[in-house]
Amino acid sequence: MSCESCSRVRRGWFGGCLTATAVIELFFLFVVALVGVRRFAALSVWDFVLAILIGVPAILFFVCVLSGIPSAAIIWLSERFCIRSLLFFGLAGGLVGAVSQTVLFRGFDGSSWLFVVAGCFAGVAYWQIAGRYAGEERLRSPH
Repeated sequence: MSCESCSRVRRGWFGGCLTATAVIELFFLFVVALVGVRRFAALSVWDFVLAILIGVPAILFFVCVLSGIPSAAIIWLSERFCIRSLLFFGLAGGLVGAVSQTVLFRGFDGSSWLFVVAGCFAGVAYWQIAGRYAGEERLRSPH
């Protein structure tokens, strides 16, 4: 893989990690808001700011660590076989989300859908940044 392809793949993977982080964080912020409504207590803006300042870096760290190896395998397959399908990347992202959640929580339960959905969005983000160009270098070079 050329430096240009590696850069594209890294940007795509990190963009996918940021997207998954945003999906998970938005879900948690929604839950925090619901808890505040159920308690009839007004949550301040600072509660949300604190949740974001602590939540986003922590979630991003775990998303990057847990998705690294499975994402590398999927990216390699897409580059090797010139797979550029949005459906492929969306489904593969969901699979990575399911695997990551299973590794993190040692099981697959009712809340696992959140990680599958976040993974699907991450796969779509990867496709938008890098996946739609998968295997381009391979197609241009003489065999």
